[in-house]
Amino acid sequence: MSSDYGIGAQVFVAADGTGDPTPWPAEPSGVIVRAGGSALAGVWGRGGGGRMWWVEFDEPQFNSTGDGPFLSAQVHERFLELAPPLSDTE
Repeated sequence: MSSDYGIGAQVFVAADGTGDPTPWPAEPSGVIVRAGGSALAGVWGRGGGGRMWWVEFDEPQFNSTGDGPFLSAQVHERFLELAPPLSDTE
């Protein structure tokens, strides 16, 4: 996990590398629009601890159970990857 996650961060939603399937199988991209869930209190719950973020997807998405389409969703930080920074092409 990175301390660079925060509002305005561009991210990809992907598998977490532990074998847990991502709740968003299309591995969408989006931007973090606000903190969510246990992110504010650092609470550990049934799903484990960690931070949650609201991600606004670049395109509407269906979750792993086929529900949707969703424009945004609360996503656990373990499923987020920061998008690479844009480079200056000039």
